[in-house]
Amino acid sequence: MKRVINNIEKGEEITLLLLRQLKEYRQEVRLAIETAANVSHRLMTAAEVCKAMNISAHTLRRYEKLFAIPVRRVGNKKFYFEAEIKNSIVTGLRWWKE
Repeated sequence: MKRVINNIEKGEEITLLLLRQLKEYRQEVRLAIETAANVSHRLMTAAEVCKAMNISAHTLRRYEKLFAIPVRRVGNKKFYFEAEIKNSIVTGLRWWKE
């Protein structure tokens, strides 16, 4: 009988240990996701870019040509890296002023 009780206690300890480890992993994953969301290398849709820059879709298309903003296409959707947009516009404006 004591053996059965010891086995049950060991099983409960292992379960508690696993739950603690899962909780730690969950926090690490949540932190990694939050960090990745704040990185400027995130992909943005055309609608997100227009909203962030407060411009129309037509103006975004003009900026693509004028500032040579790199575009990635998946099907009919366009995606942009935030850092590439900023870099292209800054480079284009530097050229424009000279």
